[in-house]
Amino acid sequence: MAAVEKFNLVLRASKNLTPNVKQCFFVREEGKLLDFIPGQFVTLMLPSADGVKRRSYSIASVPGEQNLEVAISYVKGGYASELLFNLQPGQSVPAMGPVGKLILQEEPVKRIFLVGTGTGVAPYRAMLPMLAQKLQQGDFQVILLQGVQYRKDLLYGDDFLAFADTHPNAQFFAHYSREDLSDARSYECKGYVQQHFSGLSLHPEHDVVYLCGNPNMIDAAFELLQAQGLPSKNIRREKYISSN
Repeated sequence: MAAVEKFNLVLRASKNLTPNVKQCFFVREEGKLLDFIPGQFVTLMLPSADGVKRRSYSIASVPGEQNLEVAISYVKGGYASELLFNLQPGQSVPAMGPVGKLILQEEPVKRIFLVGTGTGVAPYRAMLPMLAQKLQQGDFQVILLQGVQYRKDLLYGDDFLAFADTHPNAQFFAHYSREDLSDARSYECKGYVQQHFSGLSLHPEHDVVYLCGNPNMIDAAFELLQAQGLPSKNIRREKYISSN
């Protein structure tokens, strides 16, 4: 196994994606592109008075792009989010990676469900070009399920909607736990994302489900999926805990 690479990331720019999430655009200090597989993450090694604090972030950009994009949630008073939200262009942070097993695999499946809450949808954004290629292979479907509290919290919603609009065998559904949906759009659902599972008619051999985001959602979803007959080998998980 190759050693995990260490490098410095320089912030080029940042912007707010939602009221509590910032998208940061990094480049490697030496100018080299980061070689990664969509679904992997990088770990930032943040210096502090009591040693290095490590925080991992899924890569949201597509391989081959100059910028390395990550989405960072803000936690008031949290060491990592306070530091990163105040990072200025030109400043750098030590990092290592990429690592992670939440990646697309070559396997004879007919449907892939990508389920995420909060910034847990970031790796799915990086997967979109690969998924587009898979969708050209015929009998294959992609269903994206995102869970947030309010519409304002929807992350990369425009990207996922555009993907679904341009690929007939792709669907996107947004789930809101607190939003008033008296004016619901066709892709919007009330409740938690895992409540969508009961209507999926999951097939134990043909379906694979990816879970990324809040650990409570992942644990609840895993139990529900197994109760519906989906084997654990067809459930891929990556738990995300907000930086602090």
